[in-house]
Amino acid sequence: MKKLLQGLRETLHAIFTTRPALMILVMAGFLYGFYYPAAYQHQVATQLPVAMVDLDQSPASRKITERLLASPQLRLVAQLQDFEAARAMLERREVDGLVLIPANFERGVLSGTRPDAVAFYLNGAYLVRTSAVGEGLQAALEDAVEKALEGPARALGIRNLTPVKTIAHPLFNTREGYGSYVVPGVAVVIVHQTLFMGIVLLMGERRRLGRRFASAAELLGSGLAFLLIGLMTALFYFGFVFWFQDYPRAGSFGAMLLATVLFVACTVAFALFIGSFFDRGERSAQFLAASSALIFFLSGVPWPFAAMPAPLAALAQLLPSTAGVQSLVKINQMDAQMADVLPELGTLAALLALYASLALWRYLKKPQRRAAPSP
Repeated sequence: MKKLLQGLRETLHAIFTTRPALMILVMAGFLYGFYYPAAYQHQVATQLPVAMVDLDQSPASRKITERLLASPQLRLVAQLQDFEAARAMLERREVDGLVLIPANFERGVLSGTRPDAVAFYLNGAYLVRTSAVGEGLQAALEDAVEKALEGPARALGIRNLTPVKTIAHPLFNTREGYGSYVVPGVAVVIVHQTLFMGIVLLMGERRRLGRRFASAAELLGSGLAFLLIGLMTALFYFGFVFWFQDYPRAGSFGAMLLATVLFVACTVAFALFIGSFFDRGERSAQFLAASSALIFFLSGVPWPFAAMPAPLAALAQLLPSTAGVQSLVKINQMDAQMADVLPELGTLAALLALYASLALWRYLKKPQRRAAPSP
């Protein structure tokens, strides 16, 4: 017990007296809780600029124009007669979308024949913006066609023309916002990366100073200190940040707590093992600075496992962040219960045992003696 408390105390002292470690382990997690979600504060893209080329100049095409002007998603910035000029605006990214209404569009709609299609040209560089523009343009076209059919319907004696409408009700991301989709998964990666890089940095510095762990109890005490820091960061995100940013939050508190403890403990063991290979702290930043994007892509959120090459999907399971993201997103955002995340919890438990054993082996093995120089 004395060695365990000694390791705990010395590690906490090192965290709060080593400026780079303090910035990564404590300050970075706190600041990211406000800085990262700020980019997705509005959740849904609005007032996206579009241009229109109206070659029909009919009441139906004017209704499309009116609908575009009334749409909160779109902002009609140019009405042109020259398609090439409008396309040049799209290529220069002065607009995010371009609408081309062909000649004789209204005549084709009212005559019942197949009219020339209204063409949408969208800038695909930004997926979320493209999706919002496409939805706004589709809604404008449907509304205009419906209004254009009202006159012929009355002439035929059809008083109630009720088109079929689909009402979508999302189960989890109720606001259908990009922030609610991406931030909960990224939050788990932030917890993982701040803890991981901070531990590796401190272990590299410890090795540079020639300090060794005297026993397994001292190493365990050091791991408990990192566990406390990681739990505080994780609960700050899953409790305060998700509430403050109004992201979906549900699920079993007991399941969330167990998954968080297993995830943070597994991250600590993994970081201790990786940190044993660095002989100075600054080298860890040089090698690991670009790992965050890779870890997020392997988490299964932006790139489903079914679409990954099998070797890459298997490699992803060796990272604590993968099972951590999968389990905690399901619990926090999708109302999952303990039984729903048992495979992920089992993976975290197995990885904890694996990396804890490897860390013990790395830090407690006897150093090899160098052979004496021959006379």
